[in-house]
Amino acid sequence: MRQFVECIVRNGALVALTVCCFLFDPSASAQTYLVHCDIDGVVPVLNDKVIKTTSIEMEAQVIGKNIYFLIKEPKIYAMRVNSIETEKFLGTNLSNEYRIGARIKDRATGQQSEITIDRKTARVHGFHDVELKQNTVRVNFEGPCVVP
Repeated sequence: MRQFVECIVRNGALVALTVCCFLFDPSASAQTYLVHCDIDGVVPVLNDKVIKTTSIEMEAQVIGKNIYFLIKEPKIYAMRVNSIETEKFLGTNLSNEYRIGARIKDRATGQQSEITIDRKTARVHGFHDVELKQNTVRVNFEGPCVVP
């Protein structure tokens, strides 16, 4: 867990990824990290409708060079985001020296989800395309996280 915390709260100094981040640390592979965040949501196509601040628990996991995020509740934020490319999904690892993250796109529907966590501030940013009244709308969210 310490590797994840150091990776998130690094002061922006460029350090080799193998040292800085759990992403390429074999001892951290397949370990699930629980990250607690208080997020605010906005739905831009509904006149920037604000979704009240809510607490979420996000699971983060790395296996090899692939990153996985899972948010189960509340339903509006429920998503599974990873960097795996499959026949059905196009996943992208967005991690760099400034952030940890992934984006996934459903090849059939075009719906996307993205989660990034700023390494310096431990703030989460993201979006999730959801079905609302037979239309796809994007829910944007962001907020501070606490990494145990």
